[in-house]
Amino acid sequence: MSKSVLVSGAGQKDVNGVYTQRPPSLIPAGFARTCDEMGWPSESMWQRLASPTRAWYEMPNEAYMYWNKGDGKWWIDVPSGAGAYIVENDGEDPPAGGWVALPNIPSPLPIVKVKEGGEL
Repeated sequence: MSKSVLVSGAGQKDVNGVYTQRPPSLIPAGFARTCDEMGWPSESMWQRLASPTRAWYEMPNEAYMYWNKGDGKWWIDVPSGAGAYIVENDGEDPPAGGWVALPNIPSPLPIVKVKEGGEL
């Protein structure tokens, strides 16, 4: 069953909204953009950082969130692919709270709500 995620209340306004579940085989557009800018191969970087079994989530503006197996944290990234908020948590779904803003990201911190099936 598909899930969706609602992010609200974040000071970084372009990460607020409804995220749709995506399969781990797809690479987020923002992730690929960041890799291209850094000169990194996006496919091998995604395989190195993202879980091959966990879904990730994307908004229509290409903001996305995923669980990073390299550091054990959920990340919320802005549409460009730059990181905005992180939380140390190895749960199957992103947690509701505990998020920390990365440098130069405005407060307040996001509130996250996961919903099984359908839209929020």
